[in-house]
Amino acid sequence: MIGAGALVAALFAGAIPTAATAAPGDAPTPITYEISDRVQGPASYPVQTPLPESPDDANDQSLVRGAVPYAEVARTVNGLMAESDRVSAQVVGSSVQGRDIQLVTVTAPETAEQTAQQRAWKERIKQDPAGAAADTALTEGYKVPIWFNGNIHGNEWEGADIILEYIEKLATSDDPAIVDMLEQYRFYFTVTNNPDGRVNGTRANAEGFDANRDMITGATPESRVIRDLAGVIQPTFYVDLHGYTDVLQIEPCGPPHGENYEYDLFLPHAYSAALAIEEAVVGANIEGNPLTDDGGILIPYRDIRSGWDDWPPLFTPQFLAYQGAVTNTVELPLGRGGNPDQAERERRTGVNVEVGMVTVETATAYFAENSGALLQNQMEIFRRGDAGEPLKTIPADPNPADYPGIPHEWIDVWDETDVYGAEFPRAYVIPENTEQQRSVTDAARLVDQLIANGVEVSRATTPLTVGETTYPAGSYVVDMHQPLRGMANVLLADGSDITERVPDMYDMSAWSLALLWGADVFAVGASQDASLDGVGLELVAEAAPTGVLPEEAGYLELATAGAAEYQAINVLLAQGVAVSSFTDGSVIIGADEASRAAAQAVAETYGVQFTATTGVRLLTEPSTPLKALRVAYSGAQDDRVTLSRLGFTDQVRVDAASLTADPTLLDGVDVLWVGGNLAFTPAQAAGSDAVAAFIAAGNGVAGRGTAVANFAAAFGLTQVTAKAGTSGSNGIVHVENAEGGLFSTYAQDTAFVTPAVWYTNLGENAEVEQSYAAENLFVSGHWRDVGGNGAQGTARADAAGQASAVSAVAESGSELVMLGTSVNFRTHPVGSYPWIARALFEVNANPGAAVPVVLGEEHLTDDTRGGVQVPAEIEIGASFDVTFSDVADGTEVALSYFGEGVPAESGGAAAESLVAMGTVTGNTLTVDALPEGIEPGELRIAATQAEGTVLIGWDDTVAVAAEVPGGDPGANAAGAADGTTAGAADGTASGSAAGAADGTSSAAGGSASADGAAANGGADGRQGELSNTGGMELTAGIALALLLALGGGAVLMARRKRLASESAQETAA
Repeated sequence: MIGAGALVAALFAGAIPTAATAAPGDAPTPITYEISDRVQGPASYPVQTPLPESPDDANDQSLVRGAVPYAEVARTVNGLMAESDRVSAQVVGSSVQGRDIQLVTVTAPETAEQTAQQRAWKERIKQDPAGAAADTALTEGYKVPIWFNGNIHGNEWEGADIILEYIEKLATSDDPAIVDMLEQYRFYFTVTNNPDGRVNGTRANAEGFDANRDMITGATPESRVIRDLAGVIQPTFYVDLHGYTDVLQIEPCGPPHGENYEYDLFLPHAYSAALAIEEAVVGANIEGNPLTDDGGILIPYRDIRSGWDDWPPLFTPQFLAYQGAVTNTVELPLGRGGNPDQAERERRTGVNVEVGMVTVETATAYFAENSGALLQNQMEIFRRGDAGEPLKTIPADPNPADYPGIPHEWIDVWDETDVYGAEFPRAYVIPENTEQQRSVTDAARLVDQLIANGVEVSRATTPLTVGETTYPAGSYVVDMHQPLRGMANVLLADGSDITERVPDMYDMSAWSLALLWGADVFAVGASQDASLDGVGLELVAEAAPTGVLPEEAGYLELATAGAAEYQAINVLLAQGVAVSSFTDGSVIIGADEASRAAAQAVAETYGVQFTATTGVRLLTEPSTPLKALRVAYSGAQDDRVTLSRLGFTDQVRVDAASLTADPTLLDGVDVLWVGGNLAFTPAQAAGSDAVAAFIAAGNGVAGRGTAVANFAAAFGLTQVTAKAGTSGSNGIVHVENAEGGLFSTYAQDTAFVTPAVWYTNLGENAEVEQSYAAENLFVSGHWRDVGGNGAQGTARADAAGQASAVSAVAESGSELVMLGTSVNFRTHPVGSYPWIARALFEVNANPGAAVPVVLGEEHLTDDTRGGVQVPAEIEIGASFDVTFSDVADGTEVALSYFGEGVPAESGGAAAESLVAMGTVTGNTLTVDALPEGIEPGELRIAATQAEGTVLIGWDDTVAVAAEVPGGDPGANAAGAADGTTAGAADGTASGSAAGAADGTSSAAGGSASADGAAANGGADGRQGELSNTGGMELTAGIALALLLALGGGAVLMARRKRLASESAQETAA
């Protein structure tokens, strides 16, 4: 007798998908980037390897402005290096479009020994600031660094022109003052920080991001160059050249001031330098340079007391201040407005360059005059952090006597609106163990991001106990006694609600990585607490590998708590690996070697942790086969890049105009992501019709904000009204996830909003997946009740308790998920990424290849036992009833048999199942007899749904021999020599299961004949019945369906949608 396993293998050999059969798609875009090796300084100065030169580009928009074209930058620097040994240059990064970002260093020549000494002193300044301050050789011999950055906004061209002109002056001048400066200082210049924007004439980089809003996120290569150079240069003074504000503007900023700055060390010199620049520029009386009505320039600290603040660390000057630098942003005066002709554009450029040269030279003079004080400032910032001293908050009415040895002009402006400060914890703990950590991969990513931003992170080698909580060895610890404690705290602290303190904000008001990057982070103790010397801590250069692939063979499951898991899933799908998802969001892949090899690769690359299983969940729970999605999206760079980071790299950008011009753009698309407005006018009917057809075909839609709600209402997916928070509001909010909902398994309780969007007036088909917290909604940021436009109903009180995420199923079957929080704003809220991925997979109506599973005895466990009941003993050859506790009438079920008495497939251990099928009536299935070949002994009988691999349950029994008067037990099961079944004179089935010699089969048990001929037929060709009461018919069609279900990998295509009210019907269906 052939076993069911062998029969399945024979019928479906080669039908199960194998890994790596399809060409892989593009790899997901990285989310974090380590510090680049390209920024490391040379062994001595000068280093004068010629910079690569670019060909002339007639389309370079610098030419339109009358500015230096990008191609001229490298040529100019190369010429200066050929002329002067003061100039060194290196390529420290590449733009999105591959253009070089160059760093030029100007200083007197140094031997390798001298450069090594400078590097050692720089390191000591940060790591031993108290000792460095007392080291006379250091304070007198250290070349104090100053850094000028140009053109981070591409269409603010003149910064690069000013820098090139100033480099030439430093390189070639015989002025003894300049020669002396180059002996004492190092001048660093990033000539054009955004070369793509310079050439293209755009403020943003080539991907559409503003690099000067990206410093703590690091989504752009342009911002990462500055971030990475920050620790290498460690400047004491930093000037960022921008434009345009009609009148020259020099920071420092007005309130609110960043809470974590050592402002008593930062502000006095920043303001004094701005005043010096004002005096010089006014005194220069440059023709065409506008001044204020008072005959001066703009200094935001003095002149703009709201709306030009230094609250967030997103901008390069505010970021560099945490490296101990005094910083000034320079906004050149003459802009692009008014549709000027070429002559006027060139005139404006000329004025700006002239103003900029005075600004740069004055800043340098101030730096040179105060370099000793600036260096002492930097060392004191590092010392306070390392010692864990409380932040020195400046009172509302500072006394000049309390601030000796520093400029005092700032005191005349300072008042209560300037007073900000922070209290530091003793440490931040980022657990790595799954009991205390929501997402191990998110935790590792957060650690890497902190390190990339210069924060010192250690790993505990011993347990750390704080209060009643013990964090095990292996936990990451950010000791807040460190030089860059301000940077650490600004990245990890919750932030503050500053709504009542200022009427308006310039940009983002909250950004906490601890609350928005998916990991659990715990602030412990207070800064003045005792040291952590009792805890074993080892500094780490990167997060430890987290990937896990169990040694034992079997199916592999993956929990999807973090973005890395979805990156891994999409890589697996792109490689042709079958992946199925369960209703809780976790996924499973097969036990085959190809799937395991692919899992090994993604575990190593993305740090994901697989667990080994028997695959029983495929038999006991609804699952959905995933596929590599083709995503059409509306929106901009936030949407495109976030999708790419998650691994959804097969993208089609759409909007109303493009779909109208080419309605076939949606052909082959699996899901539509609505990240930006996708509304059609009457003249755009072709595009609207294409979308309507896409939805009518059952394809799904997900998206964010008001755009997706307006789209859903317009195309009849559900009834919904979207409401947005006050204009200009942004911050971090508490959210609550619906129990059993889409985001409940790996729940997060915070999200970013800019502004918040909530959904009301929902249709009957809509389900609330997540809501804004009814109480304690707002964590940090700025959210006024009423905005400048006077709109009502936009306050946080209006949002409290309202839906922030909604799902729905339309009449067409098209599924919808709407996300009201700002899940991908500037790609920063990494913790929200899984919500996007989960939504896209949820709404997809085009399943991929299922993970195959064959019911085996390993699936019969205490957890799966029940649901069916069979007699304690079953006589071989006799009929018996199988009783079901919760299976609807008419349900087709399959019975499988396991045990020592079940015949082996081919001489191995006797554990193969035989299969029979039938229909349940009155919670009962009557079976004519056990399958032929079963011998006396312990037996397990399992029931599954015939339509799919859903295990109903199992029970055990004992098969006993039939008592045959005067003969051997079980003789009635023997096949007659002529091929008919014993016990029936005409050859019809008698209820035994023996296969006839001619290849026909008896009906009882439905076992297959030896040569694989059709089951169920008696010797006379009639179909046998397992139960003469109509309980079960074994047809070839049903047998084939079962074999497909058990061997071919089909699954029950049940969706996540609530099963509670229909569990009895849907489970049996």
